[in-house]
Amino acid sequence: MPESIPLRAVERLPTPTVPRPPTRRAVTNVLPLRRAPRTSVLRELDALFERARAVDTRRFESRDPDAIAREHIPEITALLADARATLCDVATRYDGGGASIAGATAPGDDFSVHVDTLMRGDDTGTRVADLAIIARMELAQRLECIRRLPANASTWDIIAVTSSVRRRVLKSVSAIQKAICEHERLDREIPWFRAERERSLEVRRAYATFRRRLELERPPSRDELYARLRLVGTALAMLIGDDVYEHLRVTDRQLLRRLQEKVIQRLRVDPSSDGRAATREGERVWQDIATAAELLMQVNRRAELREHDAATLRRLTEELRPLSPRARVTPELRARLSSLMGADPAIDGLLLAPADALIPVGVLRPNVSRLLATAQQLGW
Repeated sequence: MPESIPLRAVERLPTPTVPRPPTRRAVTNVLPLRRAPRTSVLRELDALFERARAVDTRRFESRDPDAIAREHIPEITALLADARATLCDVATRYDGGGASIAGATAPGDDFSVHVDTLMRGDDTGTRVADLAIIARMELAQRLECIRRLPANASTWDIIAVTSSVRRRVLKSVSAIQKAICEHERLDREIPWFRAERERSLEVRRAYATFRRRLELERPPSRDELYARLRLVGTALAMLIGDDVYEHLRVTDRQLLRRLQEKVIQRLRVDPSSDGRAATREGERVWQDIATAAELLMQVNRRAELREHDAATLRRLTEELRPLSPRARVTPELRARLSSLMGADPAIDGLLLAPADALIPVGVLRPNVSRLLATAQQLGW
């Protein structure tokens, strides 16, 4: 058994016991018997959301594990403790001793899927309490993951766990805020909440935008390679600085950081942009850039995106069928088509035309048919 990281902040915390009750009432029986006012609960959730959102795991990606243990781990464990306390208040406030949730939280199941499933349910107080309870159980498991980090854990091993905590706290809180507002009939928007499919669509758009900025279809000549590498560096900085970056898979974040390091090293070797011929090493860096961009677009293989794309393409096919090839795509159809950004280069090209540009049905229909045929061949 590997030795745990000797973190004082973690060692002071009691070992969490993940509840395994047969019913939701059994869970809430271990919570404090008090009912916080609704306004108080919402204020707690608002504060917790802003605190979790302020956690920036990016700044630790280049730090050594010891520095992360001193600075980042205490921040995350404190966030977990406060989150679980707030979720306890929410569960107590909205618990009505209703239906069992035992079957909704099977070990090993995906937490975000459970949250999305509950969010499609009735807007009752029971739903709010259920969300708080499964979130509290999930965060207890995240704390245990931190405790079990081996002494030789790498920077990325730790980032994988802490970024996971951040995402789960934000997912939990935004879902509960939305559920409370729907249950209480409050006129308040919760724009940050995303179902997993919506989040994956957001990631795909970000990757498609990054790839487009690289202009991979136009490989650079030796004389312009330095200038193009500078553009790549800018595109990388924009993606890493975007809010969506914290929601990328850690393997993708590692890929982007390695690519960024290679570009920076290459630019240091060629410190001018006066047309100096690039070295073969510079050309190899460009090949690495092209390969990385293609790897990122494997986001299209995610199950939720495959399901979304297949359903969208089928609907578009039906809507386009009765239209004349000379007809123009309506704004409604174009809006639906926009959710496919990143799924296919040809469709991306149509979407990137100016908003007032008219897309002929005769141009769009064969592209939709082709992509749908491909999806069916792949079993989507």
